[in-house]
Amino acid sequence: MNGTAHLLCLWLENRLIADIEYVPTEEKWSLRYAEDWCADPDAFPLSPAMPLDQHIPSATVRRFIENLLPEGHALDIVASSQGIAKSNVFGLIRALGSETTGAFRFLPQGVDGTVEQQAGALREISVAELDQRIAGRDKRPLIEWDGKVRMSVAGYQDKLLVYFDGKPEDGARMFLPDFPLASTHILKPQPTEARLPHMVANEHFCMTLAQAMGLPVAEVAILRTPRAVLAVRRFDRTALPGARWRVARKHIIDACQAADMPVSYKYERNIGSVGEAARYRDGVGLPVLFGLLQFANRKALDKLAMLRWALFQLMIGNSDAHGKNFSFFVHAAGLQAAPWYDLVSAVQYPQFSHELAMAFGDAFKLDQIKGFALAEFAQRCGIDRQLLVRECRRLRDGVQKHALQLAQTGPYEDGERELVAAIAAYAIAQAEQLCGSAVDASQITGEML
Repeated sequence: MNGTAHLLCLWLENRLIADIEYVPTEEKWSLRYAEDWCADPDAFPLSPAMPLDQHIPSATVRRFIENLLPEGHALDIVASSQGIAKSNVFGLIRALGSETTGAFRFLPQGVDGTVEQQAGALREISVAELDQRIAGRDKRPLIEWDGKVRMSVAGYQDKLLVYFDGKPEDGARMFLPDFPLASTHILKPQPTEARLPHMVANEHFCMTLAQAMGLPVAEVAILRTPRAVLAVRRFDRTALPGARWRVARKHIIDACQAADMPVSYKYERNIGSVGEAARYRDGVGLPVLFGLLQFANRKALDKLAMLRWALFQLMIGNSDAHGKNFSFFVHAAGLQAAPWYDLVSAVQYPQFSHELAMAFGDAFKLDQIKGFALAEFAQRCGIDRQLLVRECRRLRDGVQKHALQLAQTGPYEDGERELVAAIAAYAIAQAEQLCGSAVDASQITGEML
């Protein structure tokens, strides 16, 4: 029927927050917040681009939702399993929206979001079953269980959302989070690509190094089935103490959603990096990221967190730190920087391009990050040069103190330990070099830029 509207309801815990309407013949989206939600003094919008008291453009609603969906092969699997096109954003969020990133759930009209989960209905996964499923990923996608696709977090890697009733490293029981139970962890097995050896150990080391340095980062553990699986504790979920099976959701958005940009703009060079395409830099770059501080409710603290995040990526050699790898909690008072995630040393895999997802000044290569590049970065992002020097030195001291020790004592096996030792050595050298470049940047005047 021409002009027929499709509807979804947006829920926060057991509270109806908004209605979403989609008219496919016009490719038109609309979102209307519930009146009682708008009247609540603790109410918050989905993102700064979707305020409670203003009209929300159709394209903004679509972009926000599209950013919640998986990418690449995972998206192919989801679309195929649902019998819909990858471009059918409404169909995809309808199928996957009961357990997305953030606090809100997208449920079909008529589904009661207040229904309580019964413990007897929980689907437990054993470590042996998980190992079997990981081994058979080429024949049966990891995200499909019991005939149902169970993935709704963004990204390219294989991931599985699970609920742990304790710490994964302590042998806690593991369950699939059937609605309305929420997941507590994201499982990321070793990628199937032979060109990415020991990726689990790589990410685990980079994350635990950040944690040892006192930086805000998600908790991680290596679960062995005996295959290596990274278990990432979700910081947008909190298991309620004394209430088994109950998990509170916290609302977060990534920088693409905060800046009202589509997922294809997660790289600063949103068109491409070859030839004339490299001239276009309309995606999420560091100036865009720091520009989001206008919506933050603790600007000084979050500015410092952004600076440390950007510098730490350089020290570990993570060229793939893009706009979907930095997130914010959303509160009524504004945005607040969330813990870090997806920290990897991409330079350990020389077969891939190491162009930076976000440039420092005009430099998109790690070996180009010298004094002028850092000075331009500081000027464009409003960073005091002396603060830049102090933070580089602070991070350098942390890397020197913890990197080699963690590489030697961490839960790594065989080739994993060789890889993390290489990351540690790289980080130590890179941190020292970065400190020298920061000092050079502090001596460059504005007139020279």
